[in-house]
Amino acid sequence: MADTVTVLCRLPSGIRLDLHDLSSLSERTQATAPVMTPPQARSSILLNGIRQDPLYHPVENRLLGRAGRTTVPTNFWKAWLEQNRQSDLITRKIIFAETTPARADNAMAELAKDRTGLEGADNTTLAEGVTPMQTTA
Repeated sequence: MADTVTVLCRLPSGIRLDLHDLSSLSERTQATAPVMTPPQARSSILLNGIRQDPLYHPVENRLLGRAGRTTVPTNFWKAWLEQNRQSDLITRKIIFAETTPARADNAMAELAKDRTGLEGADNTTLAEGVTPMQTTA
């Protein structure tokens, strides 16, 4: 088994994945007085977003079919996935992992037309009277 996986992130700016110690989180919920400090992550990894995809261009701002790629240790990914298996990020394939960069490319080719809901409005389907914003290069 490989020591790393390629994690693809279809969020525009990426996201930080935090791995928490579940026993300490459980203790916080059982405390008689509210714990006001935020929980501290055991470890974290910052995933690249679509804007770090080499094919992304800010003037075009095309998000569909793009994803940021980050090499992540396999043990971190498995542990994070176990803690977040029911998250919409996973169930809607906003964040997912592949074992090799070639498999990551194939997965993105399959998802090229699968919308995440984060893409901008299509200029051809705007309501009457609404004009698209003009961009300057």
